[in-house]
Amino acid sequence: MKRPLAMYERAMYLNGGFHVNVMVTARIRGCIAEQRMQQALARVQAKHSVLRCLIVQESNRPGFVMQDRPTPIPLRIAERRNDDDWFEVSMHESLQRFDGSRQPLARLIWLRGETESELLLVCSHAICDGRSLLTLLHEILLLCDRPDADIGTPTSLNAIEEIFPARLWADRGLQRRIRWKAAVVKRMLRFARPRPPWTYGKIYRSLWTLDEQASQLLVARSKAEGTSVFAALGVAFMLAFRVVCGGRHLEKFEAPVDIRRFLPDLRTDSLFAIAPTITLSLRKLRGVDPVTSDFWTLARAFKTDMDRKIDRLDSTVYDNFLGMEHMHDAYDRMVVYAQSQRAGRQVSLSYVGKLDLAQNYRDFRLQEICDISAMMAPTPANLIVIYSFAGQFHFSLASDESSLPYAQALQIKEQVTATLLACLTKLETPATIPAGASSARVEVS
Repeated sequence: MKRPLAMYERAMYLNGGFHVNVMVTARIRGCIAEQRMQQALARVQAKHSVLRCLIVQESNRPGFVMQDRPTPIPLRIAERRNDDDWFEVSMHESLQRFDGSRQPLARLIWLRGETESELLLVCSHAICDGRSLLTLLHEILLLCDRPDADIGTPTSLNAIEEIFPARLWADRGLQRRIRWKAAVVKRMLRFARPRPPWTYGKIYRSLWTLDEQASQLLVARSKAEGTSVFAALGVAFMLAFRVVCGGRHLEKFEAPVDIRRFLPDLRTDSLFAIAPTITLSLRKLRGVDPVTSDFWTLARAFKTDMDRKIDRLDSTVYDNFLGMEHMHDAYDRMVVYAQSQRAGRQVSLSYVGKLDLAQNYRDFRLQEICDISAMMAPTPANLIVIYSFAGQFHFSLASDESSLPYAQALQIKEQVTATLLACLTKLETPATIPAGASSARVEVS
């Protein structure tokens, strides 16, 4: 069984050279037998067809090819030294490329201690988005606890023809439209002058946590104000970037959207990576002034704007992704053009939401999800991942020194926390809060 990589998968895998990886780190307390872990990985691999594939180059286009005897998901076990050494290991692992021609596009690093351990699950973004990554983690933990647990039947390779609605392939108007758009883009690429790839500064990742009391107050206050938690957090980050970076620099934001709502034939427990994005801007909110409006007015307008843009995806998402399938013959030119463009001029806000992961198992306990992140060489700039676990909100900001100096990243962290604390303790909050006003407990790695 085999299928060619879709264009979005090729864009994430990049022929195994540059790459985009997604990663989650889980801290557990208790004991897991090594044999249990190996069995869990074997069962997860048996379920997810894409993990039993190698990437093979055929007719100038790479494809997933199912193996009768697949290479096992790599498991590396190292000694756990302290509570913090996982971060250094995760930074190293997140930037290690996958050679899909030799191994599956997933690996697990187990920092094993006597009573506590960290599990670092790394996958290529070519097969996993954040939701898929957490599905894998959930299945691994469940099988380590109960080896005979039911994790579902084997999944398919999720070819585009299989998961996109059948009506699209019979829509001649749609097919003509996407072919015309693809031809225009290819013509533009043909005449684009190639430039050398950009170089960037040292990559870093900054992590912090909002304490439980403030986190729960944020959830309750957002609901009372008629908005969403993500809208409130999005506004807090956008205001922080404005204060720290100034002017219009880094005021272009985007947010990935779970495409599963548009793909009813895609199984919810299947590994998948497509994530269309919507653009976000405080300057373009309808009916509000981003400078003079209070925080919650901005949050309500921001939520309305996001909902409207997500609804509009219904009319564009198929065009965009099916149109990309007509671009395979221009893949090399697209890569050269993309690498010559300066990254780091926008900010991606990835909201994973509340993690639906059990904490208590028979022989161990899931203590903490230390981090969820995505990393790309030569730069991940600028990516913010937000999630909630065990009653606390966690934040990760990944960038590089030339796109966003680390000192500014720390200022943004303080500014976000200060804004959230102020808006939770006052009926109205000015849109600009002085930096350094934070009094919440913040943990930074």
